[in-house]
Amino acid sequence: MAPQARRTRGANDDGYASTDRAALAATALEVTRRLVALYGEPAWSAEGPLGVLIGTILSQRTRDAQTGAAYAALKRRFPSWETMRDAPLAEVQKAIANVNWPELKAPRLQQIARQVTAERGALNLDFLCDLPAEDALAWLLKLTGVGPKTAACTLLFACRKPVLPVDVHVHRVSIRLGLIAPKVTEEAAHDLLQALLPPDARIVYDYHNSLLLHGQRVCVGGRPRCDRCALTSLCAYYRANVEDQAKSETVEHGTC
Repeated sequence: MAPQARRTRGANDDGYASTDRAALAATALEVTRRLVALYGEPAWSAEGPLGVLIGTILSQRTRDAQTGAAYAALKRRFPSWETMRDAPLAEVQKAIANVNWPELKAPRLQQIARQVTAERGALNLDFLCDLPAEDALAWLLKLTGVGPKTAACTLLFACRKPVLPVDVHVHRVSIRLGLIAPKVTEEAAHDLLQALLPPDARIVYDYHNSLLLHGQRVCVGGRPRCDRCALTSLCAYYRANVEDQAKSETVEHGTC
């Protein structure tokens, strides 16, 4: 019997790696369960939506320790977000100098703060937590420089809305597991992966955090550390690149 070809987006145009959506959803939940047992449940943020939005912008392509230090520096330097909004640009940039691209992030922070103030009459995003998730997401996406991941982080972490952020790690691990097709982009993966999860903020947060940590520590870019992985029995990449290769080598050695 010929081996089954790997499914690609061309074979399933909805972006999933399989037509069996129920099986994919069950896999996503089991992945979450196993990784939460391994890494633990993340704590909810004590910051409001505006603080989380600012922290998420600082975190882009920046390590967590640097992000935390820059966020703390902003809070020390400016007694309120309004004073950061109205400060000279150079002062804001100096406060966040340890993150990647402070020359881009400082003006973005001030631009967003001014845009929120102009739209709402005050620099406050707490109202987002009272909106339906889709409406809150649409409102955030109108802000300059705010994309799907940043908006989802703000709503999930601060408002506990079941909106899934997909970063490079969540994207990579989800593809290797066989939940979404290899050609699906990070941006497109948000809706596809969220549809596999129940509308429960705790589960959505657990999935996001667990896959992020797993992608940083085990399912890394390049050559994943499959010998250390708790998900091999669920993983399409493992089946295709480790199990099948091992079987092939066994057959070859057996016929020599």
